[in-house]
Amino acid sequence: MPELDAVAAEMAGTPVHFLAVSLETDTRRVRVAVERLKLHLPVATSESEVLGPLTLDTVPATVFIDASGQVVSRLGTASKAELKFHAEQLLRPGATASRAAAQAPAAMR
Repeated sequence: MPELDAVAAEMAGTPVHFLAVSLETDTRRVRVAVERLKLHLPVATSESEVLGPLTLDTVPATVFIDASGQVVSRLGTASKAELKFHAEQLLRPGATASRAAAQAPAAMR
């Protein structure tokens, strides 16, 4: 999550927004983890049935959703460069899932 937090800070002021979702349901434990990791992005807790529509089969996972609510790409464990690349794709006109995947450098696919 520190990498995602760093990308969120770098992209502040753009139309891209970030939300971390923890599978931990104990909000106190989540709050402690957020403080320990010194995260600044919002962190929500969620039940698996809420995450179901995102078709996540692994954690950690990052899902990129465009302005219309469509999932345009997904990443598992990712570097800061990968996270930033995919987030920046959301700023491109007409971003779609196929374009985001096709434009990703081979090392990121």
